[in-house]
Amino acid sequence: MDRLGSISVFIQVAETRSFTEAGRLTGVSSSAVGKSIARLEARLGVRLFHRTTRSITLTSEGALFLQRCRKILADV
Repeated sequence: MDRLGSISVFIQVAETRSFTEAGRLTGVSSSAVGKSIARLEARLGVRLFHRTTRSITLTSEGALFLQRCRKILADV
């Protein structure tokens, strides 16, 4: 997945708060979504989501990154 694709996946996860739903909307498996987010976090050096067995929420860094990603996609 390219970097813009990773940003799109990140936005879908942030908006749906679900890897499964984000995968359904983007046409990839929830496993691929999780790996994409993990690679993005590794590249950025920060955790973007707090994950539990029942929920996914944005970290403060994730919320800031979400704002920037929305602007990037709007500009593109």
